[in-house]
Amino acid sequence: MNTKKIDNLNRLKLSKKKVSGNDKSSKSSDLSYTTSNSGSFSEEHLSSQLREMQELNTSLELLVEQRTSKLIEIVSTNGKFLSIIAHDLRSPFSSIISILELLKMRMKEFNKDEIQEYIDIVYKSANNTLTLLDSLLNWALSQNKEKNFKPVKINLFDLLKEEIESLKTIAGQKQITMSHSIDPGLNVVADLQMVKTILRNLISNAIKYTNDNGEITINALENKRDVEVIVKDNGVGISSENQRKLFKIEAFHSTPGTHDEKGTGLGLLLCKEFVELHGGNIRLESEPDKGTRFAFTLPHYI
Repeated sequence: MNTKKIDNLNRLKLSKKKVSGNDKSSKSSDLSYTTSNSGSFSEEHLSSQLREMQELNTSLELLVEQRTSKLIEIVSTNGKFLSIIAHDLRSPFSSIISILELLKMRMKEFNKDEIQEYIDIVYKSANNTLTLLDSLLNWALSQNKEKNFKPVKINLFDLLKEEIESLKTIAGQKQITMSHSIDPGLNVVADLQMVKTILRNLISNAIKYTNDNGEITINALENKRDVEVIVKDNGVGISSENQRKLFKIEAFHSTPGTHDEKGTGLGLLLCKEFVELHGGNIRLESEPDKGTRFAFTLPHYI
């Protein structure tokens, strides 16, 4: 073999070694790239998980804050109820018992007019106490309103006639006339007990804040989807300051009626909750010495 051939052979071997070396280098580079990509993927995945955990933590903090606020509200409300029961129920019962004891011990010493006066006091006190008990019972039921909510077809004419009849005696003591212009065929879809509570509270309030020989009117406006019921009186009205206090749980606001009738403000709060549960709204318009107009909506039965 001549020198030229040997040189060519050596060059060919050297070239193969270089190619082989380049392949190994390429494989090493590919492995490094894969490892690098694998590390990058893990970091991104970890960052994504951390973001999700931060968002979840924020949501939990908000939920805890909301639940804490609700618990504070419940405790505050329960405290107010205890105060009402301790004061507004105990006081009238004490008065009733005292007067009855007085009549029992000294009945023969009083004339007919004096006995009638004491009976009137007892009657008024007992009636106010019953109204308060009704409000407390309805409020307790309202705390589980979703379970107790049972909407049915209701003829508003018949229901209103029944409620007006039940309040005639109280209105009669102040010579207040009550009238309505409800269509006999007007129906709504609502929970019967809740609507009774709404009407009874609004009409009772109208009686309470209307002077002797006053007037209360109830009517309704029909729309496609709802019915607006309006209870209007020509009583003492409500000041702007007191209007802002109504319908608020943090302040059971109530002022004495024209015959010094007592209240707690629970009635209007119940009205608001029950109306809103039906998807409606309640509002009022009032001016001192010019009367008050309450309006609320219920779903229309078509």
